[in-house]
Amino acid sequence: VRAYLANKAGCDLFVIDDLADGEAACGFTWHLEERGAPGRGGLRGTTYVEVDEAGRVTYLREIAEPLYKPGDQTVELLKALGGDNVASFGDEAEPVAKRTPSGASDICRYLWEELQGRAPPREALSLFADDIVYEDFNYEAAMRGKEEVGRFLEKFAGIAALKFVPERFSDGASACCFTWHVEIAGLPADGPSIRGISFYGLDAGGAVSYVRDIPESAAKPPPLQALAAALRPALRVFSPRDLQADNPCDCADGAGIEWPTGECVESPAVLEQVVLAPGGEATTVAAQVGDARGAVVIFLRHLG
Repeated sequence: VRAYLANKAGCDLFVIDDLADGEAACGFTWHLEERGAPGRGGLRGTTYVEVDEAGRVTYLREIAEPLYKPGDQTVELLKALGGDNVASFGDEAEPVAKRTPSGASDICRYLWEELQGRAPPREALSLFADDIVYEDFNYEAAMRGKEEVGRFLEKFAGIAALKFVPERFSDGASACCFTWHVEIAGLPADGPSIRGISFYGLDAGGAVSYVRDIPESAAKPPPLQALAAALRPALRVFSPRDLQADNPCDCADGAGIEWPTGECVESPAVLEQVVLAPGGEATTVAAQVGDARGAVVIFLRHLG
């Protein structure tokens, strides 16, 4: 815990974006900013917290966004891992007792403890606002509106072996944060394990208007995040985000990498940059990423 707090102290600005209104448990979404550089956003994440009757923290889970976001490759990987196996959601033959949940915590429990695996995604979508903004950090860009979010939900509903197992829910009315892990039917008990955190916020009418899902990296500490922290310790990302932009990524124009000096350079120049390794010694980016150059070079197109 002391090391965790010391790590947080190394951030310039830790900015809370949305806060769940729980009493015994709550959660919040956040991002990092650099002092003196307004509008430039860094690493994003979500934190879940439980407290005892005296208000002391008894449990905390915090996950930051993965810097490499595989997109639909996640869906294909989960399908491959599950094969022809089918997840069990209890008695699927028994019809779902449909009801109208009240408040954020009740909505989240209804979606993930009652509807999941036993009702089509359109049932969940009926609880979402028309202008829903859905951030799944397996993807670079947020999904906006029911149509786009509906297509996303259908993709994951099509993975027959996949089951999201909710663990701890906050008790908020206007927003709920909860922890979860993934089970994939057919895998051994000691097989790959994925944990995560989700945050659901409601609009004034009680519909879900904002969602953030973050999966935990299987590697600890995540290697790209360690590298980004060495390059940009205040923001801990390779490229600062424009907090006013809807789609901050503009690297698809093929113009190379925009260096902090303003010039465009090719990927070898990035790999030759000298950074501090975890042990404090000077080394190059190439030495840190090792043989994984192909994937990292593509990702480093986001370096700003």
